[in-house]
Amino acid sequence: MVLGAALASAALTLSSALGSFADAPPLDGTLAGGGTYIVRPISGAPVAAISLWYRASSSGFGPTPVPGLGRLAATAVAASQPITGTPLGTFVSRLGGRMSISAYPESIAISLLVPADRAAVAIQALTRSYFAPVLTDGGLTNARRAVAEESAIRALSPDSAISDDLYASLFASGPAEVPPFPAPAAVGAIAADTVRAYAERAFRPANAVLVLSGEVDPTLVRSALTGREGALPGAESPLPEHTVVPAPVSTTGTENGFGLAWAGPPIADETAATAFDFIADYLFAEGGAVQRTAEAAGTSLDGTFVTYHNPGVFIVTASGGNAAAARAALTTALVALRKPLPPAAFERARRAFVYRLLSHSETADLIADDYGWYAVEGASAYTPGEGGAEGRYLRAVAALTPAYVATTVAAYLDRPGASVTVAAAAPPAATAPRPSASPSPASVPSPAPSPKGTPAR
Repeated sequence: MVLGAALASAALTLSSALGSFADAPPLDGTLAGGGTYIVRPISGAPVAAISLWYRASSSGFGPTPVPGLGRLAATAVAASQPITGTPLGTFVSRLGGRMSISAYPESIAISLLVPADRAAVAIQALTRSYFAPVLTDGGLTNARRAVAEESAIRALSPDSAISDDLYASLFASGPAEVPPFPAPAAVGAIAADTVRAYAERAFRPANAVLVLSGEVDPTLVRSALTGREGALPGAESPLPEHTVVPAPVSTTGTENGFGLAWAGPPIADETAATAFDFIADYLFAEGGAVQRTAEAAGTSLDGTFVTYHNPGVFIVTASGGNAAAARAALTTALVALRKPLPPAAFERARRAFVYRLLSHSETADLIADDYGWYAVEGASAYTPGEGGAEGRYLRAVAALTPAYVATTVAAYLDRPGASVTVAAAAPPAATAPRPSASPSPASVPSPAPSPKGTPAR
C-alpha cells in the first residue's frame, strides 16, 4: 500500500467510525460545569472507554515538589466512600468494568472501560467523584497501601529506575523533575491535608477534559454532572518551560544498562515532533535499525519520543545482556541518520510507521488515551488519526522528507541532555518476603497503560 492510499484509508475509517448523529451535540464542546469534552465513536466491541484528564503537575503546585502526590490523590478519591453511594472503584467493578489511573509529569488521567449500555451511569459516577472530590480516612489509607505496592513493584524494573534518573538529570525544575511514582517508604509521609488540597485544586470541572470512545454517541456528555463551583480559575495555565542541564550519571543496579535522553521540540512545532515520532519508530520498533542489534545482544531496549508541551523528550533505556553493543548500535544509527535515507528506504519506513500508528488506534481505550494526552498538552487537533488523511498529524507525516528528518536529527540529537550508565552490582542475600494486606481490587484502581509516546513512569 502506498502512503497516499494508507492516509486515504485512515480518513475513510475515521469517517465511518464517527457515524451520523444529527440530533446529538457536537463531537467536541464545553461541559455544563466548565472543562471540555471530546467524543470519538467507533464500531466494534460493545464497550465504552471513558477518560477524565486533568492538566496538573503530578507533584503538586507548591515550591517543593511532592513525588507521587497526584497519583495518591486520584487513587484516594476513587477509594473513598462518597456522601451517598459506593466508592467509584467498587461501583465500576460492579458494572463489570475496569478502572485505571495514570499520573504523568503534566497530567492525571482516570480511565474507565465499561459495557456500552452502562456508559451513562459510569460517566455520572466518574464526574460525581472527581468534580466534587471527597477524601475519607479509609479511602486514603487504602490508597496509600495501593500506591506503595505499585511503587515497590515498579522499583524492580531496571528501565523504570533509569527513566527516573534521566528525567531528574534532564530537568532542573518543573513537573518532570520528580517521578510521578513516590518511593514506597515515602507514601505514608504525604500529609492528608496536602492530598486534599491537591485534589481541590487539580480535580475541578473547569480543569477537566472528558473523552468518550467506543460504542458511544455525543448525547452521553449530558450525563456528566456539573460539579462544584468555586473561586479558583478554570484550566491550569500552561506549565512553565523547563531548564535543561546535561548531567551524566553513573549508578549500580541489578543489570548492566544505560539511558539517554534529549530535549526535543515542543508540541507546538508539529512538523519536528512528527519527525521525532518517525525517528523513534524507525530505530526502535520491532525490526528497527537498533532493535535488531539489541535483540541479538539479549538486551531489553526501549526508545520513544514523548510529546510534551515544552520540551518534548526523546528517551532511550536499555538493560541486561550486552547493553554496550546496543549503545554502540544506537550511536552508529544516529550518526547515519544525519544523512538523508535513500528515497526507497525512507518510503518503506514511512509506510511501516503509518501502519503501526493506525494499528495503535484500533480500540476505544487507546483512542481515548491518545485524545486525552494531546488535549491536556494543548493540541487536541494534532492527535494522530484526527481528521483522517486531512488531519494535522497525518498531513505532517505525509510532508516528511529524508532531508528534513536528517536535519532534525542534526539539530536535536547531538549531545544527550542526560546520560545514565548502570553497572550490575552483586545481588543481595535473599530474604523472606513480608506478607501484605492488599485492599480489595474493587476499591482501588490499577495503574493504566501509557498512551502513545509516553513512558510508563
